[in-house]
Amino acid sequence: MAVSTATPEAPATGRPGPARAGRVRPRGWLLLAPALIALALLFVLPLATLVVDSFTEPETGLGNYASLFTDGYTIRVLGRTLLIALVVSVIGLLLAYPYAYAMTLVGPTMRGVLITVVLVPFWTSMLARNFAWLVLLQDGGVVQDILRPFGFGEVRLLGTSLAVGISMTQVLLPFLVLPLYSAMSQIDGSLVAAGQSLGAPRARAFRRIYLPLSTPGIVAGMSLVFVLSLGFYVTPALLGSNRNAMIAQVINVRAKELLDFGGAGAMGMLLLVVTLVVLGLSRRLAGQTVAVTAAGGQPTRAASTSDRAAPVRPWLRIHTTVVAIILVAPTLVVIPMSFSSAKTFRFPPDGWSLRWYENLFTSPEWTAAILNTLQVGAYTAVIATVLGTMAAFGLARLRPRWRGTVNGFLLSPMIVPHILVALVVFSAFLRLSLNGTLIGIILAHTAMALPFVVIAVTARLQGMDSRLPGVAASLGAGPVSTFRRVTLPLVLPGVLSGAVLAFVTSLDEVVIALFLQAPGAVTLPVQMFNSVTIQIDPTISAASSLMVVLVSVPILLAQIVGVRRGKRGTR
Repeated sequence: MAVSTATPEAPATGRPGPARAGRVRPRGWLLLAPALIALALLFVLPLATLVVDSFTEPETGLGNYASLFTDGYTIRVLGRTLLIALVVSVIGLLLAYPYAYAMTLVGPTMRGVLITVVLVPFWTSMLARNFAWLVLLQDGGVVQDILRPFGFGEVRLLGTSLAVGISMTQVLLPFLVLPLYSAMSQIDGSLVAAGQSLGAPRARAFRRIYLPLSTPGIVAGMSLVFVLSLGFYVTPALLGSNRNAMIAQVINVRAKELLDFGGAGAMGMLLLVVTLVVLGLSRRLAGQTVAVTAAGGQPTRAASTSDRAAPVRPWLRIHTTVVAIILVAPTLVVIPMSFSSAKTFRFPPDGWSLRWYENLFTSPEWTAAILNTLQVGAYTAVIATVLGTMAAFGLARLRPRWRGTVNGFLLSPMIVPHILVALVVFSAFLRLSLNGTLIGIILAHTAMALPFVVIAVTARLQGMDSRLPGVAASLGAGPVSTFRRVTLPLVLPGVLSGAVLAFVTSLDEVVIALFLQAPGAVTLPVQMFNSVTIQIDPTISAASSLMVVLVSVPILLAQIVGVRRGKRGTR
């Protein structure tokens, strides 16, 4: 009764409705102000400064941009980067499409397993996965042993573009599976059967009906993988060589070793233009955003889609099994390697020992790196969660015409290639004497983690019944009491998810931390990177296993709880 009597009163007076809306909009901007100011200071202003440097350093003009297309080397590196990104996108699509299709056919339990197989590597440390591929692809490694009976055993893989492409495909495969499954889960499977009932062979019905309907997922996934590939630094640095360098490696050398911020900035701007063009075309063709996928969001099935398992053909079962093995391969390598007694990177281990775990928790370098990582991650999670939650509430109070623009600004750190973000931060923090400090790393990670919190909280707010706070107010609850007893409990899962995403993002971030590192400011991912490239320290296997467990266990538990809730809901 309270709802029915309160609702018609606002328009009856003609005044209170607009006045109330006028009070709400400024409150939305006030909630958004801290996040907008933080991004402006930590990201936009440094990016603008770098753009200016690209035109003024070492001298004013277009010399830095002209050299990109005239020195011969840069254009070759850019062409190689674009080619590798394209090949990774295409091969990833060939692997991911049947896997995502199988996810729509199986029952809820098996679907939960397949989603877990995707999500575990999605959030597993990138360095751990690259380390696993370094072990597998090295001379005398498992891959060479597999190829030897076919006459390819002596082919050198490590240090080639092929090794870089293999690792990048595995690392980025979840970014293809998730948008594909999201699109496929909205397709009514009976449409193909209807086409067959009209006389079309199954292959033609699938090609003419199902494939066009899944095109948005194909475009979104491929564009996302292509854009992420452009800014890859860790994989080519570990598995490639200077002879087949990608654009991120060249930017790193220009900025960190030569301090040529003008030339590095010009390369970064070129990379950004390519990224924006690809994302613009993707949005135009697919008609959907890929931000949720980038944030690790798990897609949900359409309510109209049946949860009953459909027949899965033998070839699809085999393909799905092979892709699942590829997805979990690094985990299957890293964990046994951590118990090796040898001082070399060899798999399978010749002997077993706990020496590397002992070194991980007793070595001053490793323990300091672990403590720095936990400290940076905790501060990043707290700051990003507060700013991101306020921004999400502010977005909900904006007019629709402003909401899209502001939301795009808040998500901009996710769109810009990672290497460019690192370059921007390094250039700005060098002027502010923040390089080599944990505070600098925390501020940079906060800018990177903020979009993840905004996405998680916004998704929760969109799923909440907006009438509930009004009902509480009509029953006499004040604004503070309404927020504490109604709004906060409903949105808390989104806030907690955003906090976890922010922490994990900081936990695994390595490129920015590499740019900002100093003897007193080394995070665990940086220590792991240095242990491969500088020290050749097998302790990285124990550190990688630790990170795999820290991420995998919560995901597995969440999947088990989700499956059990789904079963209860069907009873």
